[in-house]
Amino acid sequence: MTHPEFPYESRFVSVDGQRLHYVDEGRGEPILMLHGNPTWSYLYRHFIRDLRSDFRCLALDHLGYGYSEKPPHGDYSMRAHIMRLSSFVSKLGLKDLTLVVQDWGGIIGLGWAVRNKHLVKRLVIMNTTGFPLPSRQTLLEMKPKPWGLLMLYPLKIPGLGEAFVQGANGFVKALLPAGIHHRDRLDSAVMGGYLDPYATWGSRRAHLKSVRQIPLSPRHPTWRLLQEIGAELEGWQVPTQLIWGMRDPVFVPWFLEEFERRLPNHAPSVKIDDASHFLQDDRPDLIVPVIQKFMRSATEKPEARVAPAQLATGG
Repeated sequence: MTHPEFPYESRFVSVDGQRLHYVDEGRGEPILMLHGNPTWSYLYRHFIRDLRSDFRCLALDHLGYGYSEKPPHGDYSMRAHIMRLSSFVSKLGLKDLTLVVQDWGGIIGLGWAVRNKHLVKRLVIMNTTGFPLPSRQTLLEMKPKPWGLLMLYPLKIPGLGEAFVQGANGFVKALLPAGIHHRDRLDSAVMGGYLDPYATWGSRRAHLKSVRQIPLSPRHPTWRLLQEIGAELEGWQVPTQLIWGMRDPVFVPWFLEEFERRLPNHAPSVKIDDASHFLQDDRPDLIVPVIQKFMRSATEKPEARVAPAQLATGG
């Protein structure tokens, strides 16, 4: 892709016979940035621009996203994304990683990280989850309520989800803008960057597959995965920086507070009042300096590096 705000060389790696796209800019300590739904590595364009002078900045497109392959019958489950991320890190020989995650990139990235704590030096966590949702009653009683999460459930309905997500490209055209507080930053050029990899019905398949993995009950495979991840996060002493868009209609402050509880070696959380779900677009000017400071100051405790955890691969 050629875009004024994304002037980075496209790189590709084969993982399990499927072509994954990524960017790899700068030198120094590696920072691996993971996007969610329905974005791609373009989401981190501002971060890469401002961090690559001091750090090696990598941003991966998950299978089905961005310029990675979009196989019609690909495995787009969260567990499969985690296993592909593991292969990606191994193929590139990455270690001492600072992991930057948001949205589904949090579940994928943290799902990998808790299996590979010996490779993780720091975590930067933004508006995501790494543990099961609370009960439906608790969700309904939250203030503010995660109304954005509740609104995604209808997309699980056969036919409706296909029409809105794959037919109308509604996730990119409507729901992505709804997750950005400063809408004026989504001009036609920026939206063109987000839309570019998703021009056809088939190219939007992973968007719908991800929505339909939102767990509704403890019997759901994603629920079980989140239970496993959450158990491994509990008490982990890895240096962590939490950065939160406080206007997010999906990951409301309850999620931030739960991360603070589970990850005791966290720096003071940064709460951004005028940022929503896609805070990378809302306030990159505030977030990048926080990451730069965290990279310079965060030190790990000896017990942070432990042997790899084993998560079940089924489900």
